Amino acid sequence: MKKGIIITIIGISIIGITYFGIEMFDFAKGVKEDAQKNKIELEQNPDIKLTEFKNGRWISTVDSLAGIEIKNGKWIVFYKGMETSVSNVYDFKIRGEHLKELGTEHKPLEYLTITNDSDTLEYCILEYSSNLLSLSYMSRGNTLNYEPEK
Repeated sequence: MKKGIIITIIGISIIGITYFGIEMFDFAKGVKEDAQKNKIELEQNPDIKLTEFKNGRWISTVDSLAGIEIKNGKWIVFYKGMETSVSNVYDFKIRGEHLKELGTEHKPLEYLTITNDSDTLEYCILEYSSNLLSLSYMSRGNTLNYEPEK
C-alpha cells in the first residue's frame, strides 16, 4: 500500500513539474516578445541634419572663468587668466542617431566627440541656440551649460 502511495506522489510531482516547466517556458517566451516590441534602439542615420557650431566663445554658467571657444573647426577649452596649451585644443565631430522606441521615431540625438593626441571626450548635445550651449558629459552624465561670451 505504501508503495502505491509513493508512486502516486512521484507521478503527481512529475506532472506538476512538467506543467510548471511548460508555463515558465511560455512566460519567458512572452517576456522576450514584449522586450523585442519595446526595445529601444539607436540607429545611425546619415540623413539627420546635424548641428553646425559657429565660431564663438562660450562661458560656463557655473564658473565664469571657464569656457570653450569654437574657432576654425577646433574646440578649445580655456580658463581666463591662463595660457591655453596644445592639450586644450581638440578636433571635433558630431554624429546623429535616431532613438526608436515602441515603433515610433523621436527627435534624433546628437553626440559631440572631441579628440586630441592625448584625450577623447564624448558629449550628448542637449541644446545649441544663440543663448545656450548645453552638453551632457557621457562619462559622468553631468550637464555642462555655457552662455555666449558678452
